[in-house]
Amino acid sequence: MVRTPVLPALLSLSGILASVASSGCTSEDKKASSSPPDGVSCAAVAEATDEQSLISGLANVGAGGCVVLKGNVTSTLPIVVNGASLVGAKGSRAALTVTSGTLGAITVTGDASQIGNLELLAAPGVGIAITARDVKVFDVKVSGAKKAAIAVIAGTTTGVTATLTNVDLEKNAYGLYAQGEVDVTMTGGRVAENGGTSLSAGAGVVTTDGAKLTLDGVTVEKNEGTGVLLDGASTRAVIKGSTISENRERGVWAQGLQGTLDAPALKIEETQLSKNRIVGMGGIALKGIIIVGGSVKETVASPVPTNLASTELIGDGVGIFGGSTDFKIERTNFAANGRAAGVVDGSEVGIIIVGGKVEPGDSGLKFVVQNSKADVQIADADRSNPAEPLGISAPKIKVPAAL
Repeated sequence: MVRTPVLPALLSLSGILASVASSGCTSEDKKASSSPPDGVSCAAVAEATDEQSLISGLANVGAGGCVVLKGNVTSTLPIVVNGASLVGAKGSRAALTVTSGTLGAITVTGDASQIGNLELLAAPGVGIAITARDVKVFDVKVSGAKKAAIAVIAGTTTGVTATLTNVDLEKNAYGLYAQGEVDVTMTGGRVAENGGTSLSAGAGVVTTDGAKLTLDGVTVEKNEGTGVLLDGASTRAVIKGSTISENRERGVWAQGLQGTLDAPALKIEETQLSKNRIVGMGGIALKGIIIVGGSVKETVASPVPTNLASTELIGDGVGIFGGSTDFKIERTNFAANGRAAGVVDGSEVGIIIVGGKVEPGDSGLKFVVQNSKADVQIADADRSNPAEPLGISAPKIKVPAAL
């Protein structure tokens, strides 16, 4: 009887087992790389690596399902997300380029949709258009969009809501745009370097026509237009723990907002406004505005036409104009603003400025109150009285179209 040597047989078996194990690990690694990010639950999962699998996956995965995008994908068709999740694979951020769709390179039409862990590049119009309820966008970067990076718009659906977490909107025509009866909360992230040549173009954040906005810990900086533009009587906003800096056409500008001190139209809490041009925070025809804590500093004086038919260098920390009332500033520090710590012009009643440290601007001016019907409540030590009225620049900025 011929005996098979034991050692070579064992070595052969060991090699086979090692090969199987190795094959198994590769399979598991592939499976892991196709998994959705942590915290995303999926009723079903479809993998997308090209245009065909992306479109097919979103059409067929169903509500509550996930399409996991891998690598760099280009689509010649607009992407529609209707109740599903479109996410980059766990452990890496996918890149998506959509070459058509001026309404939205990605349009979110279904409630409870999610978009996460991906980068959207060079959209020909709006980057992500949201017209549904309970939409979540997280760990997403949108850059190069020819219109707004993200637009949340009230359409035929009522109660449109969107939550944006750790989202970066950079180098688009506009950053975040909220219009109509929508409610948008942005936590963390950055809205920066969005570009344009007019007061409205290149705005970082635009909120209009009754939209509600919350910015929590957001950086809004280096936009060519206004950092945050708020427009309309029923528009509401809360800005807290944020940084708004180095915007070329005003830091925060509000127009026509109507609230009360008990129910403010705009509340800015513990936010740093610095190195914005013309005015750090200002507005016209306002009622019910509260600024609490934080600082307004180093506003850059820039030449602008004024109401005195001249061009002046204006760089004021705060500008309260055009019959504004019920405006309270509390415990906010002002320092090194280009012209004045603040200017109150044409106000009525209810302007209160208390607490905080008020240092004069480069021209030696603290708060200047002029052309007003009633006295403003501010400490005499924080007030300046120049010999001549200051020129002001308080234009109503034209709100850009979202789409």
